[in-house]
Amino acid sequence: MYKNTTAEKLPDTTGNLTDFQLNLLKRINNIALSLMPEFEDKSQAMEAITLDDGSLMQLLYSVQMQQKTRASEYEMRKVHRRRENLEAFYRSLQEMGGTLKVNDVADILGITRQAVNIRVKKNQLLAFKQNGDFMFPVFQFTDKGLRPGFKDIMDAFDENTHPVLRLEVFKAPIAVSDEQTKTPVQILTDGAAEDELALAVRAARLFGSHVAS
Repeated sequence: MYKNTTAEKLPDTTGNLTDFQLNLLKRINNIALSLMPEFEDKSQAMEAITLDDGSLMQLLYSVQMQQKTRASEYEMRKVHRRRENLEAFYRSLQEMGGTLKVNDVADILGITRQAVNIRVKKNQLLAFKQNGDFMFPVFQFTDKGLRPGFKDIMDAFDENTHPVLRLEVFKAPIAVSDEQTKTPVQILTDGAAEDELALAVRAARLFGSHVAS
């Protein structure tokens, strides 16, 4: 069934509504406004206008369900991408030598778990949360303690640099000669030669300055 589409000026009857009714009317209005992007096409809007009230309500309900379905699919895609990115990130840590748990790090450094956590908070160690526990990339340690040169690089970052961004710098190749590039991780594991370590420290300092600016 169809209604006459002649525009009519409706009387303002909101003055007769209670506070509860006004709140309900506000919600109904918000729902209607949220559906307006679906009627940007003039022909769609005109077709909706010609419907009787019951048919219009059914149409609006159908449109809202379609919106929710699209939103749900979008959120699921976001969750899926986030999970894939996280899995790829932890795979990259394994490719860099793997990770250690906090107890292992405490044993290597000869300190308590609490002391390890304090060092993480002070950005003296590189760590990432996985299932509620810190995981520490192996490359920053030797069997006897912190790898020489690691602290120098960590100290060169701006203090607010996120651990993930720090890791990216550790993974990024640096030209150490005209023919050779190394990542800071490789520089550390190769013994942290003074000239190469200076290049890694410079890269961290420049990155920190770029982020801070």
